[in-house]
Amino acid sequence: MAVELRFAESGDYARIGAFLDQYWAKNHVYVRSPQLFQWTFGRNELWDRNGYSFALAEDQDKVVGILGGIPFIFNCLARRSRGVWFANYMVRADYRRGSLALRLMNMFCRPPYSTSVAFGVNPTAIPLYQALRWRVLSEIPRHFCVLPQAEARLVRLLLLSYPDWPTARAQTLARAFRVPEIPAATTDAGRVLPPQWDKNDWPNWAVRTVGAARESDYLRWRYINHPCFAYHVITVPEGGRNGLLIWRLELMRRRTPDGLEDIDRLGRIVEFLPTSRENAKALLSHLWQALLENDALGADYYGYHGEIRGWLHDLGFRAVQEHRDGLAIPSRFQPLDSKGGRILSAVLASDEMPTCSSAVDCLWHWTKSDADQDRPN
Repeated sequence: MAVELRFAESGDYARIGAFLDQYWAKNHVYVRSPQLFQWTFGRNELWDRNGYSFALAEDQDKVVGILGGIPFIFNCLARRSRGVWFANYMVRADYRRGSLALRLMNMFCRPPYSTSVAFGVNPTAIPLYQALRWRVLSEIPRHFCVLPQAEARLVRLLLLSYPDWPTARAQTLARAFRVPEIPAATTDAGRVLPPQWDKNDWPNWAVRTVGAARESDYLRWRYINHPCFAYHVITVPEGGRNGLLIWRLELMRRRTPDGLEDIDRLGRIVEFLPTSRENAKALLSHLWQALLENDALGADYYGYHGEIRGWLHDLGFRAVQEHRDGLAIPSRFQPLDSKGGRILSAVLASDEMPTCSSAVDCLWHWTKSDADQDRPN
């Protein structure tokens, strides 16, 4: 009997969870947290069908393949359309010959979803996207910094991750990413989304960015109403507009014979939309104080946008890709894992779309929070 494809209904969650548990990862987060699955794939206001934005491939009564799609409003220099992020592509090994992968992808690559993004592609799947003429992108740049008084803590983290490293190598790497000084916060800051964000603030970024539309509906869904993580909002006004920074505290834990052991904390910046370089400096000054108050060793940020990356570099962050050992700085922390951290992506969009790359003039605004990249392990 031929494999049939359909979109999942609300009653299919248990079958999806069983497939993830057996073929993706034992006790996967979407198995542990039905609320997170619902939050991710149940955005009915942006999905054009009932049920989940999650495709199933079935051979009679057996699930043999899956592909999730997260719908979002796509912004291209203030032009709005609908897009979808891919997540959780998996086909059983005995069904990988043939066109099943393409059929699953085509479930989402259709009107009204004119742009498809696979953010966080397994390197082994890159040939598939290339064969289908998707744009395969360079890895998303990661910026990192360690607070001055926490340099020794980063050295410890590196030696836990790489026991064969000499201490001097870890010290050299930690020193390269140390923030020279922590400026005092001299401006007042807000802690909630500005009520006029959609009218006064986002339009100034919409006309010069490409990516998910960071309107208040999106920001509330993605951060304020997240079912698992507590995100923190920082806003600083400048000239009638507000700069925005959103971050969360990441607990670092390592696996031991007695279970997971807490070892440190890191700030993860997931939104950074200043109004200027000076506004960026003011936003970061409040972040520094929050990191100190939470005893975090530093912070990181993933993003393509050239202007934003330039401001971060000017204000103390360094791109990990620019240092010989920079990519060795761990990015997975629950549990601590020295592997991974290099996020590859592919895009299916109009040829007229601006190029997404790590170039200084890149207009694409993605962060690690896009798709399902920033979620519990």
